[in-house]
Amino acid sequence: MKNKNFILIIFLGIFSIPAFAQVNTDSLFQNAINLAKEKKYDQSISEAKVALDSDKNRGDILVFIANVCSWQGNNELSKTYLDKARELSYFSPDYYESFTNVLLRSGEFVDLLQKCDEAEKNNYPNKEDLLLKRMIARSGLKQYDEGVNLIEEPENKEFLRSEKIDNLYTDLLLKRNTHIISAFYSLDLLSHDFAPQQLASMGYSFKVGEHTWAFRANYANRFGMNDVQLESDFYWMLKNAHYMYFNYGYALNASLFPRHRVGLEYYFPLGNKFEGSIGGRYLNFPTSDVLIFTGHLGKYFGKSWVSVRPFYVYKLQDKTSSLSFIGNYRLYGKNALNYWGVEVGLGNSPDDIYSVSSGGFNQLVAYRIKLERNFMLNRVSDLHIGLGYAREEFGTITTQFRNRLTVELGYKLRLK
Repeated sequence: MKNKNFILIIFLGIFSIPAFAQVNTDSLFQNAINLAKEKKYDQSISEAKVALDSDKNRGDILVFIANVCSWQGNNELSKTYLDKARELSYFSPDYYESFTNVLLRSGEFVDLLQKCDEAEKNNYPNKEDLLLKRMIARSGLKQYDEGVNLIEEPENKEFLRSEKIDNLYTDLLLKRNTHIISAFYSLDLLSHDFAPQQLASMGYSFKVGEHTWAFRANYANRFGMNDVQLESDFYWMLKNAHYMYFNYGYALNASLFPRHRVGLEYYFPLGNKFEGSIGGRYLNFPTSDVLIFTGHLGKYFGKSWVSVRPFYVYKLQDKTSSLSFIGNYRLYGKNALNYWGVEVGLGNSPDDIYSVSSGGFNQLVAYRIKLERNFMLNRVSDLHIGLGYAREEFGTITTQFRNRLTVELGYKLRLK
């Protein structure tokens, strides 16, 4: 009887070993998962490796380790663990989700597209996830047309219910549609019985490779005079977010605008979401020439942007100088075309077309504030509304001040 009991114990022990090993592996793996949730990544990887040592055929543990490595920013090491899972023929949904995430984080967009195709062939169930990653890859590769066509396929339009995909679709359209038609109108109402002042412009811009070229016609009707200015801007894109701005304008009558206007400015990033620029302007009026030195310092934080721009103005004829400032704040919505803005100014800004079209640039005292609202009408057009107030000095014999109320309206349409 004793021998029979002994044999039974041995028999049960032999068959319980695999079950105990399985329980032990799962327990270690669960502990690794819990450590990862607490962001104790190094400890989590160590625990997962122990679990893997007890069962080297666990593709899910390999994928988990790959994920944690990627969360730590080590995407190359992450891919080695994913390759080991592939050697085990572990092609589950979590494998493809993890591999595409790693390629997305590392910016390997060509490989990401290939992996998405492979996942689809192997019946990866999350089609929305694949669509989003393919769109991001197309945007990263600057294949904007392909990205737009992808979401516009009949079987994919249902995914526009996703806010991420909807926003990305709009972003791809804006990047693809680089031919922009713009219109602008402003009305100034002055105190002291001055007649309303009007300003209007029409513009067209387009891409030349990575660069942007813009043409614009400005019309001013102020103080009983009319003038037309033809203007062109060129943005020359350099490496690493550096670029140059060139401007030239010519006035037909030079009664309100300067006969010649020349601008040059160099823009550069400063790190920590700061940006800066330095440049100058030259304004040639019939009675004077004006040299302007300017630049700006701006910073993004969250969805906000603030900047300050000074102007040092020197009039060549009478050798006088002045200093003026503009400050801006913008609060952005879901993209760069949706924002609220506030602009404040001290002095007459040489970059402000209102100032230079007031019968010649002057250096009198002025205090200005303007509230702006820019929003998209649809995916390819936006509207700009501005309301401003200024308290400004006028007259050359006696010091007088007047109030200026400005209402402005702008529209842009982006075409393919």
